[in-house]
Amino acid sequence: MELIHITKESGIPLIGCIAFGIIDRGTDLLQVRPVSGCNLKCRFCSVSANNPDIHPTCFSVDVSYLLEEIEKVVRFKETSRAERSEVESSSEQTECEINIDSVGEVTTYPHLIELVKGLKAIKGVKRVSMQTNGVLLEGDKVYALQKAGMNQINLSISSLNQFQAVDLSGIPHYSLEHILQLAKIISDSSIELLIAPVWIPKINDAEMPRLIQLAKQLNAKIGIQKYEIYRYSRKVKGAKQVNFWKFYQQLKALEKEYGMKLVMTAADFSIHKAKRLPSMFEKGDKAQVLVKCPGWIKGQMIGVAKERCISINNCKTAIGKRARVKILESKNNIYVAAMVK
Repeated sequence: MELIHITKESGIPLIGCIAFGIIDRGTDLLQVRPVSGCNLKCRFCSVSANNPDIHPTCFSVDVSYLLEEIEKVVRFKETSRAERSEVESSSEQTECEINIDSVGEVTTYPHLIELVKGLKAIKGVKRVSMQTNGVLLEGDKVYALQKAGMNQINLSISSLNQFQAVDLSGIPHYSLEHILQLAKIISDSSIELLIAPVWIPKINDAEMPRLIQLAKQLNAKIGIQKYEIYRYSRKVKGAKQVNFWKFYQQLKALEKEYGMKLVMTAADFSIHKAKRLPSMFEKGDKAQVLVKCPGWIKGQMIGVAKERCISINNCKTAIGKRARVKILESKNNIYVAAMVK
C-alpha cells in the first residue's frame, strides 16, 4: 500500500477528495480528515478500509498545511447578521466545530495531539471532536488529548460480547476489555464521551440495549448508526439493510423503553447552517486538470483544477500531465470525474 504525504509544496489542495483534507457540508461543523489508513478490517465497514485491493493508496496530510487551510475555511465562514439570522451581533464570525474523522482511523495519524492544539488556537473554533475505534488509544493519550483541548470523543463499540466484537473488528487481537477501560477513562476525564455503535440487523440486535445501559452507567451519550451498504462496503453475511423509517421506529421504541434520547438531529449536536464554500464545478462540467498522484480507489488518479482535487476514474494519465475530464459527482465540493477523449 503506497503512502502519499500531502504537503503545501505538493500543490495538492485539501478540498475535493473524500479521503483527506476538509469537507464542508454547508454547516458550522467541518469534517477534517488528516489520514486515510486504518488498523482494523471491520466486517461492516462502509468503505472496506484497510483493503489494498480497493484502496492501494493511503494519505497523510502535513499538520501545518492542514491547520493553515482549516483556518482559511473558518475565516471564510465569517458572516453578518444580514446573511444569517442566528447571528446576534451585526458582524461576527460563525463559530465552527471541527470533527476529526477518517475513511480509516484517526489515531493512526502521528500528529493528532499537535493537530488538536492547533485547532483550538484558531479563532472561531468552538469545539473539537473526533471519531475512533479506540484500539490505539491509551490512558496517557486521552489525557494528552484532554490537555490539548479535545471536547468530545465518539467511540465505536458495536458489541459487548467479546467473541462478536472480535469477529466484527476483523482482527484477532481486538480487546473489548481495553475498549471498555478506555471508555471509563474518557468518561472520567473532562472529554465528553459518545458511544457510537453500528446496528447490524439480525447480527447485534441484542447488543443495542446493553450499549444503551453502558452509556447510562458512564453518563455518556449514545449515537446508534444505521448499517449501510454502498458500492465498496464490506457486507455482513446474514444482515439485511433496513430503511430509515424502520430504523427510526426501532430507535423510538428503545427510547421509550430506556428513557434515553436516541433519535438525533443536527440540533441535538448544535449544528447549524453556515456559509458554504463555493462549488467550482457542477455535475456534467468538463475541465482540464493536472494529474498529481494516485487516487484513493484503485484505478483512480487525483487531478487538480481551480484549487480543488478531482478523483478521476480509470485514469492512466501520467503524473505531471494534463487530462480532460467530465465531472460525475460534485456534492459538497467532493469531485469524481471520468476521462474525456
